[in-house]
Amino acid sequence: MVDFGCDFCRDDQNRLYGHVTQIGSSEARQRILLKCPRCGTLYENTPRGPDETQQLTPAEARRRYPDAPVADTP
Repeated sequence: MVDFGCDFCRDDQNRLYGHVTQIGSSEARQRILLKCPRCGTLYENTPRGPDETQQLTPAEARRRYPDAPVADTP
């Protein structure tokens, strides 16, 4: 179960249909990095298909998406 940062990013419609900001991607891993515009929480998700949302710390996000603009705190 994912611990979502706020009600906005907890809402599947916001997270899955472009209302949170995609700030990175990994074709090799077939994942995208998302950032909630309201609370700044970072998530990794699949770009298509079954939802496999995982919350990431800034350190995890930087390690998995080295080219993404990730600050030290959300």
